Amino acid sequence: MNIQLRETIDAAWNQITRLLFCEKVNLLYDYLGSLDERRFDFLPQPEEIRRGFPNSKGYGTGMEDSMLNAGIAVDICILRTGLFPDTAEECEAFARRLFKGMELCATVHGRNGYIVRSVSHRDGKSCYACSSRDQMTFWSWGLWRYFHSPFATAAERGRITELVIMLAERGEREVTKENDYSYLTLDGVPDILNRMDHVQPHETLRLPMFYLVAHALSGNRHWRKCYERCIEQALAGAAGMKEWWNHFELSQFLLSLSLCHRLDPRPEFVRIARRIAAIAEQQLCENFLPQLEQWRGGWCIPANSWRDSGHITLMKRTDGGVVGADGRLDLRCHQEPAFMKLFDLVRIPGNLMAGLLLAPDHPVSAALQERFLTAFLKPDYSRTCTCSSVSMLYGALLLSGNRKRQRTINRNLFFKTDFLSP
Repeated sequence: MNIQLRETIDAAWNQITRLLFCEKVNLLYDYLGSLDERRFDFLPQPEEIRRGFPNSKGYGTGMEDSMLNAGIAVDICILRTGLFPDTAEECEAFARRLFKGMELCATVHGRNGYIVRSVSHRDGKSCYACSSRDQMTFWSWGLWRYFHSPFATAAERGRITELVIMLAERGEREVTKENDYSYLTLDGVPDILNRMDHVQPHETLRLPMFYLVAHALSGNRHWRKCYERCIEQALAGAAGMKEWWNHFELSQFLLSLSLCHRLDPRPEFVRIARRIAAIAEQQLCENFLPQLEQWRGGWCIPANSWRDSGHITLMKRTDGGVVGADGRLDLRCHQEPAFMKLFDLVRIPGNLMAGLLLAPDHPVSAALQERFLTAFLKPDYSRTCTCSSVSMLYGALLLSGNRKRQRTINRNLFFKTDFLSP
C-alpha cells in the first residue's frame, strides 16, 4: 500500500473517531455544525425529541443514521486491523464503544428489540419514535460482524445473541397484518419505514435476515423455522427489478443478500445479487464517480442548524392529510443545496462500491478498483463535516482487504507451483 493511500485512510479514520463520534453516548452522528467542540450544538433538545419535532424520524436533525453509521464503522474497525495490525488496539477500543452505542439504541427506551436511529447526547436517553428497517439492517450487520471479530469477549457475544433475539422476537410479534406488517414505533403505531412485508424488492429480505442471524448466533431452531417460513416469498419479491434504484437501496439490498448468502448459500441469492450489482456498477461508473472526479470545489461546508432552515416542507399522507397515525406533523427541514451536493458527492460512490464488494460472487475489475481508490484520495477528510467519510472509508478498506487477500492467494499459488516444478 502506497503512503498516500495509508495517509488518506488514517485521515478518514481520524475524522470519524475524533469528530463524528460522541463519547457521551458512543454514537456517530450524521454531520457537524463546526469542526470544534461546539460541533454538536445544533442537535435537538430532549423536549424537541419528545414532541417529535420537526418530525418523528429525526430527519434533517443530524440524528438520522447513527445505527447505519455504527454498523459500517464496526466493520471498518475489523478491516483496518486486518490491513494494519499495528492499529489493532485502537480499533478494538473503538469497536467496543460502537457496540455500546448499538446496545443503547436497542434498549434505552424500554421496548427491547426496537432499534432507534440515535440517542441525544444531551441526556443520554431521548430518541425519536420512528426508526426504519435500514437502521435495523446495519445494526444487525454490525453486531454479526463484531460477534465474529477477534475483539468480542465471551460476555459480549452472549449479549449480542440476546440483542438479536430481541429484534427477532419483536418482529415475530409485531409484523402482522393487523400492524400493516410493521414493527411498531415507540408511539405504538405502524409506519411504512418499519414495514417488513408487502414491501419493495430491495426490502423483502430484511426480516428473514433478522431471523437468520438470530438462528446463526443462538442455534435456536425456532428462528430457522421462522426464516424458512418467509424466505421463499421474500426471494420471489426480491427478484422483481426496475431500471433505477437509489444508492441506499442498492447498497442495502446487496448487503442483505451478502449476509443471507453467507448463512444460507442458496444460488438464488447469487443470481439476484448479480443483477443488482450490475445496476450499481453502472450507476457508479457512469454517474457518481465522474461527479466526484470532476469536483473542483472545497470540502468543508458545515451543517446549518435545522431550526434555521430556509426550506421546510410539510409532508402529506397518501390521502392528503397532514397528521400521521402518531398524531404528529411531519416537517422536513432541508440543508442548503451546496451542503447536500457535497454530502452526496462523497457518500454515494462509497455506498455503491461497498455494495459491489459485499455482493456474493461479483468480481470488480482492476480498472474500477484503481479508479475508485484514486477517487477516494481526492476529498480532504480532515475538513469533511458529514458522515460521507464512513461509506468512502468502508469502500476503500473492503477493496484494499480484497486486494491483500488476492495477493496472498497468488503468492501461495506461486510457491505451490514453484515447489512442484521439476
